[in-house]
Amino acid sequence: MEQNVEVHSRNQIKVATLVSYISIAVNIISGLLFTPWLIHQLGDGDYGIYSIGTSIITLLIMDFGISEAVAKYVAQYRTEGKEEKVTELLSLVTKIYLILALIFLALFSVLYFFLGNIYAGLTAGELIKLKNVYIMIAIYNVFAFAFTPLSGIMLAYEHLVSLKLCDIVLRLLTIVITIIAIINGLGLYSAVMANAIAGVAVIAYKLYIIQSNHRFKIDLAYQDNDLLKKIFSFSVWVALLVITQRCIYSITPSILGALSSSNEVTLYSVSSALEGYAYSFGSVISTLFLAKITRQLESGDHEGFNKLIITTGKIQFLLCVIILGGFICVGNDFINLWMGNGYEITYIMTVILLIPSIFIWPFMTASVGLTVANRVKGPALVNLGTACINILMECILVGKLGAFGAVLSIAVANSFKGIALIFVYKKYLPIRLHQFIKEVFVVYGIPLGIMTVVGRNLLKFISLEGTFGFIIKGITILILYTITILLASKFWDCEFCQFIKGYIRKRKSE
Repeated sequence: MEQNVEVHSRNQIKVATLVSYISIAVNIISGLLFTPWLIHQLGDGDYGIYSIGTSIITLLIMDFGISEAVAKYVAQYRTEGKEEKVTELLSLVTKIYLILALIFLALFSVLYFFLGNIYAGLTAGELIKLKNVYIMIAIYNVFAFAFTPLSGIMLAYEHLVSLKLCDIVLRLLTIVITIIAIINGLGLYSAVMANAIAGVAVIAYKLYIIQSNHRFKIDLAYQDNDLLKKIFSFSVWVALLVITQRCIYSITPSILGALSSSNEVTLYSVSSALEGYAYSFGSVISTLFLAKITRQLESGDHEGFNKLIITTGKIQFLLCVIILGGFICVGNDFINLWMGNGYEITYIMTVILLIPSIFIWPFMTASVGLTVANRVKGPALVNLGTACINILMECILVGKLGAFGAVLSIAVANSFKGIALIFVYKKYLPIRLHQFIKEVFVVYGIPLGIMTVVGRNLLKFISLEGTFGFIIKGITILILYTITILLASKFWDCEFCQFIKGYIRKRKSE
């Protein structure tokens, strides 16, 4: 039985990883084509309002870590063979979410009347649009909030492929509906409604997947004070983690709207979107291992855990360096092709946002281990310090430097976060940190860092311009990085070299 579970887990992880990267490709390609089109259709002012409205709701609405508790405890109950406890957990959690949804609805209703005071930098016309957008986004998010545990359930039961397919469907549906609506002259509000309609469709699909496979019977009358205390003792720190994380990215458009202008919000949104696309690459692998890491840590398989952490760390570090280094080398050309004139500063802003990823991406799978081990207090406190640094710096810099000051603040705060979290992983997890640093950062970081400098200077001799020139430069850098990685693995990391060869052979045989 245990062997069947592992086989199913491996198959789901493999296919879900492929689907995840397809999802990322769809998200990035559509974003690169759709975002500038949407900005040009709406105008910088309306797109800035759309970003502000979205940031208000995403900043305030949160599940206080309860969805993470659902994923953790469902995976734990499955490992222990206590399937009946899953239904009890979901009955209790459903009631909690319904109560929180009503609280958020009341909070958003009150906040509506203070929008004019908060966003004094907006014109009267912009404020009216913001209020309308705010109402639409608030109603949808309160509704969607009640269904937040669905993703955690699918993750714990390793319906990974279906979960990742939801991301693709959500993105494509949103784009199609938005394009149709804007072509028919519906403007700003159609972009908001498109997200809501697509979101409801995906929620319905998740419900179908869960109920057709498990048929949980939710009992809203069920009460278990001990289980309730267990959930909240775990989720209180995850809640702090979520709140402080939102004080880094989600709060920035609001600070820019209050202290700067809607145009600066748009500049920030462009750089933030690119950073988000890059982050999606780094977060793919780690999100798929919750159930597997639960089994490893529950059984005391520290050797397997370390092997998993180091292997995924190498993959994520290589992705990070390729994306960051590639953007340093050809990002300026890309920005000019993508957004046109007026967005040149977003090149350096995006580079600044991406730099801290070097310290964060490689340890993303380790962060899942902290959740499984119920050690979320450490990263929560680190995030609290990160949020304080970010907000303080933004309040000082945004008024003078606008969006550039905002990304500089975020980069400094995230650099602190990445370095501090390394010590948290060392303290709470059975991770061989020295081996990790040597096999990941030293073996690959030094040669790839040198190659980035070489590549950037080499591209100066390629005088081609436009789309063709960008493609040639991009391919050149990719080839240089690929050769460097293969040589580094061959001479200094034979185990990873054999892992790559084995994976390639397996793909060919399939």
